[in-house]
Amino acid sequence: GAWAVLEYQLFYRRRYAEAAFASCQGVRLPATGGYAISTMCGRYGAQLCTAQRWLDFQGDKNNGLAPLQIDFQLLPNGSEPG
Repeated sequence: GAWAVLEYQLFYRRRYAEAAFASCQGVRLPATGGYAISTMCGRYGAQLCTAQRWLDFQGDKNNGLAPLQIDFQLLPNGSEPG
């Protein structure tokens, strides 16, 4: 039989995830004037979105965009996976 990856874990340092989230947080969509993050955080919208919620939505195979399930693990700063 054929093998396929259906899900994987991705490890980010919390500092990196927070910085990536912060860089997107203030971006507005020209067509609507609303925040882009509101469409990238699922049920939480822009108001309640956090870096973890943002990544969780990005990796959710049920969001209609992710090709497979991605489990984002945020590591304390200075630590390594494993």
